[in-house]
Amino acid sequence: MKPTTYENENEEKLILEQKEPEIRETKKSIPFWSEDPNILFHPKYMFEFFPVELMSYEQKLNAITRTILVLSVVGLTIYKSFRMLIIVFITLLAIFILHYYHEKDLQKMGSKEKFETIKEGFANPALQVIESKRETIPSQVFSQPDSSNPFGNVLISDYDYNVDKKPAPASYTKSGSDSILASAKQAVSEANPDHPDIADKLFSDLGGNLQFEQSMRQFTSNPTTTIPNDQGAFADFCYGSMISCKEGNKFACARNLTRHTKY
Repeated sequence: MKPTTYENENEEKLILEQKEPEIRETKKSIPFWSEDPNILFHPKYMFEFFPVELMSYEQKLNAITRTILVLSVVGLTIYKSFRMLIIVFITLLAIFILHYYHEKDLQKMGSKEKFETIKEGFANPALQVIESKRETIPSQVFSQPDSSNPFGNVLISDYDYNVDKKPAPASYTKSGSDSILASAKQAVSEANPDHPDIADKLFSDLGGNLQFEQSMRQFTSNPTTTIPNDQGAFADFCYGSMISCKEGNKFACARNLTRHTKY
């Protein structure tokens, strides 16, 4: 029995998913030729002449440079013109400038995103480490959203039947938001058993999905979603960095002076 087209596509996707970490690592490790000119003649990459989608930006520029050098050698052999050298030099200079400004834009975007994150107060060092190392959080750490409780908040019934409730996953991440939306849509389907295709009718177009996502804005996960709740950590989050005169902080004590104004 021959495999179907669907099975072949699944196999190709599985192979790409397995090789994705290797591809990402390769993208990071290939420098631009201005940093290491030997990369143009490296045995592993010397036959890359055309940029493809899987290549990194530096790898694509290296491939274009390699092609230009080969064509320049052929052109000099045929025409033997000094003008050819000038054209090659200008082209390589243009590629170098393109890479320079690309790196500059990346640095600006990185610093801007970092500034916006710190300014808004949403910095999460632990999450940044996990994302930078591309590590996956084990599923048993958090309680998974379901149609009866998409946001993973503590229910009254949990005090009797789920006394060791795990915390809800972060709802502000892409995966967390997608899981909550999927669970909420499932809840709509289960609430209308007489209409089995109601999900297809409500969420089949962009407008319906956008309206449904906007209707979810007023629902959130509570600060504590475990039993028992972690009051100590929540209090430390709210008031842990606040200074007080009782602990001997001179700046806090100065606020009690009559000449000190709070406005």
